[in-house]
Amino acid sequence: MTPCPCPIRATHERLPQSNGIAMISRVSAVACVISAAACTASSEDVRPPEAELFFPTGLAMSPDDRVLFALSANSDLRYDSGTINAIDVELVHAAVLAARGGTTDPACTSDLDTPGAIECDEAPFTIGGAGVRVGNFASSLAVQDKSGGNLRLLVPVRGDPSVTWIEWDAASRQLSCGGGAGFELCSDEHRLTRMREDGDLPELADEPYDIAVDSVAEVAVVTHLRSGTATLVHSPAAGTPVLADALGGLFAGNTNALPGATGVAGRLDGDRNIFYVQSRTEDRIQMLTVAHQDGSLPFLVPSSYFFLNGVGGAGGASSDSRGVVFDATGDRAYMINRSPPSLMIYDTSLDPSGVPYNRLAGVSDVCREASSLAVADGGIGERAFVSCFNSGEVYVIDPRGASSVESVISVGRAPFAMVAAESRQLLFVSTFLEDSVAVIDLDPTSSTFYRVVMRIGVRS
Repeated sequence: MTPCPCPIRATHERLPQSNGIAMISRVSAVACVISAAACTASSEDVRPPEAELFFPTGLAMSPDDRVLFALSANSDLRYDSGTINAIDVELVHAAVLAARGGTTDPACTSDLDTPGAIECDEAPFTIGGAGVRVGNFASSLAVQDKSGGNLRLLVPVRGDPSVTWIEWDAASRQLSCGGGAGFELCSDEHRLTRMREDGDLPELADEPYDIAVDSVAEVAVVTHLRSGTATLVHSPAAGTPVLADALGGLFAGNTNALPGATGVAGRLDGDRNIFYVQSRTEDRIQMLTVAHQDGSLPFLVPSSYFFLNGVGGAGGASSDSRGVVFDATGDRAYMINRSPPSLMIYDTSLDPSGVPYNRLAGVSDVCREASSLAVADGGIGERAFVSCFNSGEVYVIDPRGASSVESVISVGRAPFAMVAAESRQLLFVSTFLEDSVAVIDLDPTSSTFYRVVMRIGVRS
């Protein structure tokens, strides 16, 4: 018999993890076991609801800005799995424009906490039947463009651990991952857990955390929060993904924590693609390239590295980096750090020999416990956006000159991931403790510029 789910959201003690995502406490788990003796539940009772957000973490946007993929982490273990839902950005944009003109969508009401904003049930904006279920405690997802509007989602799942892969069909507007129709759980065949699917090779390292995809080269790099490891996924658009390689020991630990790799992004420029990997325990950026040999899977090659020594203590060192994003040209990299709280901008243009300069170009102070970073141009030039998990804010950084804080936007409790739909002039922010996604207006001609104008999901 299946033990019943525990109604623990309001009572359990959340233990903050080093990535800012809470997970169920041991005390609450014990309480759950005790109460289970008094009741049973069917699989339907622990099945997560479709078209509903709960502890949302990762967000990803389709290349055409038409579909937002929203990951729910199931961080209180209320259900038997996490979920990914597909949200229709065109419907969201229409609701925002209508509200700007004084008309409220039938699925929405006025947000009493945010003047001028609307709060909306997520179901009418979610593409019906498109969602899938994944493992627990996933923190990020990335989109691989397979051309023709078809996509592949790659999701590092901490609870398994695995890298789960999911196909998006442009014609049917549906996600699929081998579990069948009806919002089923992704099958084992769509969960990458062992190197090269070879029983003699190691399993995927624990705590897969962040991911960066190169759609042209058909590869992705995954970081691991507790081991300082980077894993390479070979993801042929016309074939089946596989864990191709892994490099351990990229970073050293310190007196406070075991080694850990955090953010990753690719400077994608034809044949000279370079992945930048950050650490939570070192003030160093490790660069990796992907090499190929005829007839074999690609593999990772560590190249040079550099230190984030432009800000920090007496030695000019910073640490606990939590996000890296390149601009469209690859010549500028944005990096956030927690110690000290700062956004650093690096000149990553290539020198005559084809090597990035990696020179510090600007620094801005930001909030403590920054959780993610996004870069977008809503109409007045490129801006960096930093989500502030503890303070419930998003910092807007103007990168011109030495860089400066342009605005601070209140978005709700525990903002985590962010992604922009630049063609719609909207920024989406997952609010982890409110079971919703906040929508920020990036239109400089609007009266609600740099304000939350909509919440997808009625806040708990």
